Amino acid sequence: MALQAGLQVLRDLGIQEDVLVMTDGGSDFTSAAFQDACGQVGHWTRTKVSQKGGMGILERTNRTLKYEFVFREEFGSMQQLRHGTERFRDWYNQVRLHSALGYACPWAKLLEAAKAHNAA
Repeated sequence: MALQAGLQVLRDLGIQEDVLVMTDGGSDFTSAAFQDACGQVGHWTRTKVSQKGGMGILERTNRTLKYEFVFREEFGSMQQLRHGTERFRDWYNQVRLHSALGYACPWAKLLEAAKAHNAA
């Protein structure tokens, strides 16, 4: 499950606190199974796209995925799509500079935060 995999990355960096999973109100996020999974790792809250710190970030990521990746490549199989999605994830998190992060990449900011957290 993607939620567990993401949580493991945080744990590997030494971040042990419960997490807050933020989603929109789509039916895939309001199911009992999803709610249970969120309860096991922390908490879940429903947010709006326009809410500060809300789903606007995810909506922007999805837009980047589509326009910078999906619409530019042709996939012949699910395996190719999965491999391509992994390439996008790595590029987006470890290479692409984000203006909202002071033109740093998310992975660098996460490592910086983990180091500061572990030093405290």
